[in-house]
Amino acid sequence: MSAAAYSRLDPPQSPALRSFEAQWQSRTRDSLHAWREPAMQRFLGLGLPTTRDESWRYTNLRRLAAQSFLESSEAAALRAATRATALRDGALRIAIVNGYPQLAGVAAIDGIEISSLRDMARLDPGALGGYLQTTSDTDAQRWALLNTALFVDGLFIKVRSRVTTPLVLVHTTEGAAGTASHPLIIVEASRGSTATIIEQFADTAATSSLCNAVTHLHLDTDAEIEHYRIFATSPDASHIDTLNIRQQARSRCKQFTITQGGGLVRTNLASDLLGEHARLDSFALLVGHGARHVDCHNVARHAVPHTQSRQTARSIASGTSRVIFNSKVVVESGASHSESRQSSRGLLLSPEAEIDTRPQLEIHTDEVKCAHGATTGRLDPNMLFYMLSRGIDRATAQSLLVYAFLADVLTDMASAETRADVETGLIAQLPDSQLLQEFR
Repeated sequence: MSAAAYSRLDPPQSPALRSFEAQWQSRTRDSLHAWREPAMQRFLGLGLPTTRDESWRYTNLRRLAAQSFLESSEAAALRAATRATALRDGALRIAIVNGYPQLAGVAAIDGIEISSLRDMARLDPGALGGYLQTTSDTDAQRWALLNTALFVDGLFIKVRSRVTTPLVLVHTTEGAAGTASHPLIIVEASRGSTATIIEQFADTAATSSLCNAVTHLHLDTDAEIEHYRIFATSPDASHIDTLNIRQQARSRCKQFTITQGGGLVRTNLASDLLGEHARLDSFALLVGHGARHVDCHNVARHAVPHTQSRQTARSIASGTSRVIFNSKVVVESGASHSESRQSSRGLLLSPEAEIDTRPQLEIHTDEVKCAHGATTGRLDPNMLFYMLSRGIDRATAQSLLVYAFLADVLTDMASAETRADVETGLIAQLPDSQLLQEFR
């Protein structure tokens, strides 16, 4: 749609929307315009989510809406290219700065093909356009519409065989305050392939930055992917992250979402189990610290019979932080013999902190096994008394109980190096952190 056509719409009602529209109008057409245009039109028509939207009921974006965002700079990304790509610690690391992957000198990994989305859009826009179709799930996915309209580059990763070398994607934002970036990652796992992909959102020099990231994971028959997304940025940074997973028969996706940084972190996970005996294991470790706001929204959709999903969340909130785990399982008509479990436990470490948990089931067929459970509270006084009665001092006893709570999710991580890094980052934010380090 042209700038003139947009002017006939009601003007955006917030500085953030006006800045996004200005960025769109300043863009020149490219080979993906047929997908970008309707996405931007829908995003502007819908506007930013509010607490009246069902999947955003716990998160108020008023402060973010009041900001004007600058387009991320490729020049700033090039200046940061020295941090780019290296094969070390047994993993291939690729820096993605302001959404621009730094692929110069990328080491080859047998079984994985890595290419730039900008190159792919120039050579075969139709193949890329298949991932950019707009979705009817407007509540959770409207930020993905903005990503479609405004992303410039990203990565296309094709996993062709059983790969043992982990691929680590390190996202950072460089530039002036108020910079917005829109990273896009597409992963295709071929039949029978396996891989570990770790997305790290590292500390950023830009204050009040916004990272609106989208990742697509497509698993073919018998494929296995272990995926991590780890948020460890400054208290001024905002993250809106959308992860879309599509699984075919007998595929398995093991996914970890870890929040140990950022001021506002909103994660969306939408999984479609499309082949029989496909399985999703989703783990979330959500840490609220200081005034942080963390909102994790998951939806697992069982579309065919004999599929399995498991959602496990452990939330810790201290200071004045708020942590939300909002999960849903949908079993479509005809998807009999599907199994799902939702488990959420919350641990409050201060009287001002808040944890909200909302497990949901939407079942449209018979002969299924679906269960959910949720608890939130403080440290178990009986366990604390037991440890004190054995001569353990109070500080040590409390630290041990917090560490055991963390380990409930950490033990499922297959990557020992990632687990060690996550433990270090999480423990540093908790009371008695020095004491906790002794029990690792």
